[in-house]
Amino acid sequence: MSTHNGRNAKIMIGAVTVAEMASWSLDLSNDEIDTSAFGSSWKKSDVGMRGWSLSVSGHYDPDNTVGQGLIEAAWAAGSLITSIHAHINVSDYWVPDTTTANSAGLSAGGRVTSYSLSQAHDAVAGISFTLSGSNHITFVAG
Repeated sequence: MSTHNGRNAKIMIGAVTVAEMASWSLDLSNDEIDTSAFGSSWKKSDVGMRGWSLSVSGHYDPDNTVGQGLIEAAWAAGSLITSIHAHINVSDYWVPDTTTANSAGLSAGGRVTSYSLSQAHDAVAGISFTLSGSNHITFVAG
């Protein structure tokens, strides 16, 4: 069994590392469609639409204009981030599958659906954000 040390994880947008991030969580989901009918004794179901969301948190750094600043700008514009990478180590990561989506005439990426800053008297300033996925996401093993 292979394990991955969290100190080697990171969030990137293209070739730029988003500074000061401390954790991320990727949620992959399938909608369930109830296919039960009259007379059924047992519930039946099928897989509907698939989806994903990526939640990230860390330390707020307003000087990180090319990383954290891109997240804030994407939130403000409601734009799709097509090149977000959620690394589990130095070379393996999850990324929107723009190749498959583009071949079908679609866009793949994530929209910033929540963006939060926090501060407490006994902690450093925090940042957290969630991207809601649009179309495919894929795992790249480096």
